Amino acid sequence: MLTELSQYITPAKFNDYLGRLDNKDPKDALSIESELAVLWAISRVAHILPEPVLTNGRTPDARSDDLFASGPSVVEVRALSDDSFSGKEAMDRTANIIASYADRFQKRAGDHLYFEFLDRKYWTTRFHRERCVDPEFELSDGIKGVLRQWITASDWPNPERIRIAEGKTDVVISWKESTIRQFRTFCRMPPVAYHLEKNPVYNALWKKNKLKQLKGTPPGTRRCVVLVDAGCYLLSTGLRPRGTVFEISGEAIIHHALAKLKIDTVIVLSPYRHREPVFSAHSEMFWKVSCFDNRTSIPDGEYDRIWEMADQLPKPQFEGDQARDRHGSFVADKRRWYLPTCRRQSAGGKMTIKLSARLLHEYLAGRIDGDQFREKAFNNEKNYFDSEFARGHEIIEAHFESGGVDADDDYVVFDLDINWNKLAKKHPK
Repeated sequence: MLTELSQYITPAKFNDYLGRLDNKDPKDALSIESELAVLWAISRVAHILPEPVLTNGRTPDARSDDLFASGPSVVEVRALSDDSFSGKEAMDRTANIIASYADRFQKRAGDHLYFEFLDRKYWTTRFHRERCVDPEFELSDGIKGVLRQWITASDWPNPERIRIAEGKTDVVISWKESTIRQFRTFCRMPPVAYHLEKNPVYNALWKKNKLKQLKGTPPGTRRCVVLVDAGCYLLSTGLRPRGTVFEISGEAIIHHALAKLKIDTVIVLSPYRHREPVFSAHSEMFWKVSCFDNRTSIPDGEYDRIWEMADQLPKPQFEGDQARDRHGSFVADKRRWYLPTCRRQSAGGKMTIKLSARLLHEYLAGRIDGDQFREKAFNNEKNYFDSEFARGHEIIEAHFESGGVDADDDYVVFDLDINWNKLAKKHPK
């Protein structure tokens, strides 16, 4: 993908993309991955000029002469998640502070703590609903005393949960047999919007750096922002109105932004899982495309190349909220998901085992150890090669099989058959 784009960008920009793809921060990594994927897809269906210099010296992500049927456009790409809007960053920060303090009194005590933050509702001139979490939380003497008394008790964890309510923080801390650090915080309040402008979608369209990027757009050129769902409720489930009285949909927010800001078109790309009939376990991921425009009358065929662009994008491997924990899909040594191992028996006792080429390569390269290889390849079940070897099967041929462009992985296919000479020696008459 980056190699194909290199014909349109300078060597310096190529190296910039390469460096930014290796970012450890999921938000930054997903942002550049989204930008790269969208620009690559546009380049396959329409004219593209990455980072054109506008009259005011600004450089938006791209310019295209024919992405829209009505004329040229400049394009900015943004990936959105709910990390801040959902309160997850603040909740995780609070949990980490409390867990670290708990570890002082009992080794790895923090690994057993689960945090459920409460929320509150109230009215001023409008309805408000807020999570009870403080982005600047610090341990007070009172909170330290409650935690110390609970964790150092001889019968800890008794009680199994305590509640800490101080300042903006109101959280129930429970003892669990084990917790996963990324998923040990929770709040019943979903990342919904109650205000047309105080939400991540409007912020993404309003942010000065993005608006400035579009300010020098020549007359007659459309100003387009592409929003990619990287775990943003308002771009997926909450894009359309859901009938809840006080909630504001992503659609309403975008229309408000189009009316107020100097933006002409907003394109939303969101991973969508299509499921087969109710009795089928099969499902497939696609990109759902939604187009919003500040015009009341849209020219025929205006978005034809937008649909074509979306078709060029690799099918999403995960839904938006999962992507935050599995970012790095364009960085070879960061990717950690593989095609599943398959085993098939043919007539005559022959056996075929298909193994992820990426997984085998990482094992041979020393990136993962034997235990990790067995876990990924066989899902902690019995090693297929070991069981077939015990039955007298040996590898007679190996070849590669494409996993398809959407899988971003291939198979190494091993054909096994019984070694009759070896079997005869093992079981003589």
